[in-house]
Amino acid sequence: MQVPRYVDDHYPLITTIHLENVPASVPKDHPAFWCARQMAQIHNTIIRALNASWNQAVMVQPDTQEAADFLLFNQLLFNTLNHHHHVEDDYMFPAMEKLLGRPDAMEANTKGHDSFAEGLTVFQKYVFITKSAEYNGVTLRHIIESFAPNLIQHLHDEIPTLANLHVLDGKELMKIWKHAEHMATKDNSLYTDAPWTLGCQDKSFTIDGEKCGFPDVPWVIEAVIRNWHAKKHAGAWKFCPSDLSGKRRLLPIA
Repeated sequence: MQVPRYVDDHYPLITTIHLENVPASVPKDHPAFWCARQMAQIHNTIIRALNASWNQAVMVQPDTQEAADFLLFNQLLFNTLNHHHHVEDDYMFPAMEKLLGRPDAMEANTKGHDSFAEGLTVFQKYVFITKSAEYNGVTLRHIIESFAPNLIQHLHDEIPTLANLHVLDGKELMKIWKHAEHMATKDNSLYTDAPWTLGCQDKSFTIDGEKCGFPDVPWVIEAVIRNWHAKKHAGAWKFCPSDLSGKRRLLPIA
């Protein structure tokens, strides 16, 4: 029997925050672990979207509405990733370093962004400048492959760094996290960012055996986004790795 292939298969997702490296004396409810799991979910959102792009790139035909929709899906992938890293570099990491009293504590994470910056810039130019008639799935795949390995490694490496912030005062750490969260979402569009994010979730997924509620949105708001706001660019959400209820999608059989 053929093994199912899902749209979010390819680069590995984050399944643990590596609590095995944390001293047993640290309370398991320290906010650092919650932050690490939330960050893992954010990173998995990006990885799922990147996998969806890689898997479906060669299926999309040029000079079609489908190609235009797929380019929009990828534009939102770039915007999400780019904005995420700006929030980290401009606010969150410096604030954590100040709380730690170590100006270079998060330097490895910041430098990790540099490892894929060049390839990501090429990706940005391609998905924003390319017209539907000029679209080429093989080209897009090659661009993704030029930066994705370094990006995926960085997204995985960052998680234990956050879990290790259990040395900080939990309340102060949560203040930083909540402000960063506000910065990351305050300008999000209900017509693009919101449905894209919902479509890049797997509601059955666990981290260290635990389901993590992400995004933290009331079910009624999710329902409104699915049934109203998502209609405007419905073609783009067909490329999401899951439906807008968080159920993984199977790849079409070629």
